[in-house]
Amino acid sequence: MKFFVPGASDDEVEMTLALLAGSFGLTVPTPNARVFSLEWESRGEIWKATVGERNCRVEPLPERGDVPAVLAIFPGPPFMIVTATQPVIAIRSEWNNPITAGLPPNVRNVLLFDDA
Repeated sequence: MKFFVPGASDDEVEMTLALLAGSFGLTVPTPNARVFSLEWESRGEIWKATVGERNCRVEPLPERGDVPAVLAIFPGPPFMIVTATQPVIAIRSEWNNPITAGLPPNVRNVLLFDDA
């Protein structure tokens, strides 16, 4: 999967990633460390975050509550998931933004973008 940030044109993707990182005091990952997808455990539930998709609960099913869309995943420590909710855009969510996914072993199945 070629690296992208949802809503950003190819010309704006690097700037958008830098703006998201700066908004939350995160470091812009190098091209070979950009995360496309991961799973993490929180309170006995397994969740999956994939850039460009909504977070989804893997175990147990079904999902409940709002599930924000993922704009970027920043590698750790700890892994952080930036979503399309406040303060990035005016959509409210019961989730914090960014979401702290944590560290392995709570974070697993980390897939990188393949255009590094």
